[in-house]
Amino acid sequence: MKRNINSIICVSALAASLLASCQADFEDINRDHRQPTETQLEQDNLNVGGFVTSFEESIFPVGSSGTGYVNDYQIPYTLAGACWIGYMAPAQNKWVGRGFPSYALKPWSQYTYNVMAGNAFRNFLDVKKRTANDPEGLAIAQIIKVAAVHKATDTFGPIPYTKAGIAGATTAEYDSQEDVYKAMLKDLDDAVQALSNGGHDVFPKYDIIYEGNYTKWCKFANSLMLRLAMRIVYANPTLAQQYAEKAINNPYGVIESVKDAAQLSKGAGVSLRNPLVIINGSYNDVRMGAEIESYLKGYDDPRIASYFVKSKNNGIEGYYGVRSSIPNTTDYLDKTKSSSLNVQDATPIYIMKASEVYFLRAEGALRGWNMGGGSAQSYYDKGIATSFEENGLSSAQATAYAANSTAKPANFVDAQHSEYNATAASTITIKWQSSDTFEKNLERIITQKYLAIYPDGQEAWSEFRRTGYPRIFPSVLNATDCDVDGDLRPTRIPYSNDEYTKNLANVQKAVSLLNGPDNGATRVWWDKKNK
Repeated sequence: MKRNINSIICVSALAASLLASCQADFEDINRDHRQPTETQLEQDNLNVGGFVTSFEESIFPVGSSGTGYVNDYQIPYTLAGACWIGYMAPAQNKWVGRGFPSYALKPWSQYTYNVMAGNAFRNFLDVKKRTANDPEGLAIAQIIKVAAVHKATDTFGPIPYTKAGIAGATTAEYDSQEDVYKAMLKDLDDAVQALSNGGHDVFPKYDIIYEGNYTKWCKFANSLMLRLAMRIVYANPTLAQQYAEKAINNPYGVIESVKDAAQLSKGAGVSLRNPLVIINGSYNDVRMGAEIESYLKGYDDPRIASYFVKSKNNGIEGYYGVRSSIPNTTDYLDKTKSSSLNVQDATPIYIMKASEVYFLRAEGALRGWNMGGGSAQSYYDKGIATSFEENGLSSAQATAYAANSTAKPANFVDAQHSEYNATAASTITIKWQSSDTFEKNLERIITQKYLAIYPDGQEAWSEFRRTGYPRIFPSVLNATDCDVDGDLRPTRIPYSNDEYTKNLANVQKAVSLLNGPDNGATRVWWDKKNK
């Protein structure tokens, strides 16, 4: 678990999920002749395509066999963001007072960085080397890199980005988060331009996101650009608006239909397994979170059945959530007493849903930006309708839901221990109200986005830090090792002890860019709103 950040990002990957290991620079006598040669790999573009498949799997850890990918998903994404934002709660006492659910962040810091960025940079360097004369292939690689790595900078703040992976380097220099964001936005812009110039599909046999469809890749890159632009709106509003409008006004536009969503599911001859199946099943580690229960039940939201499985308490069947970070979870371990996740092997891992893009456009329009000519209300209502479609619900259900002007989040009632009951954290209603204040309508947008992008706890946690929404319950147990305010949740994860040992000068420079101590209460650069 203790691996140096920079040793990860400076070492090329030896394998892809579709290929056995192959080192082109070995002497022939040392080559394992059971493995394909580079010449053989060049046939049908396999020498690049296979590595692209592996690279895509680094955006979110997924797998087709084994359980290694499950831990890589669980620690950074389930036990961190998803628990901190109330999508899920731990169901095992082994997490009480330790690890991310209880805000003890340092032991898993290095592991988290490796999963979010180390693996991505390692794969990127391989694909970059193999696409030196292929600008469209490199463009796809740049988009994948940003899709993966932006989660790392949102988690840690300054990270190595522009200088990560320089040949011969044993340690990497950190960029400020502002510079990372500027570089990521430019990378996306350049990638769309390269794909536009090429005008043809790329890696169709190996791409497990879009099967090589370059127009969909352009839409995804623009949508990701819109997400990143909105992220920095309180830190650099001018740059935010510039890139948000650039994304919308690009000829390829952004994701608008459910079928264009970016997701990891299957393709290239690989059937991927959703890691939440094992986390929810054989690990028996998570339950429905109290916060999402409060919103879904209060709104009588039919998406609840898509997300969770009913359980039975005192003979009454229903949906029963759990507050995260409570002193004892034993009484919630039985799935008949608390609701587990509704997830199957084939349930896709979404990188970006169409509904999220509409809510981003709604916020942009609320701010007076040109988001394509529609109003904040029209994009907001379309976001709800698209989320219902994503969950197999009817347009009539979406219309009725969006028109509800009275439903509010429900008080949380703990079916096992009444001392964990909580008054609803918010009173926000569903129906758009043009006469409401900017802030109230912003809460409305972010709350519905929160319900739509489940189970992407990483993105929901970032939006909570950026905007203060959705409103969540105070913490019950706080066993932090790095000054986390339990009511605010972690604002970032500190750098690992391993990095201080092996890359001291650079990590000290990174801390100087934080404008605060290296702990779990210092805000990252874009977290500028007075909340």
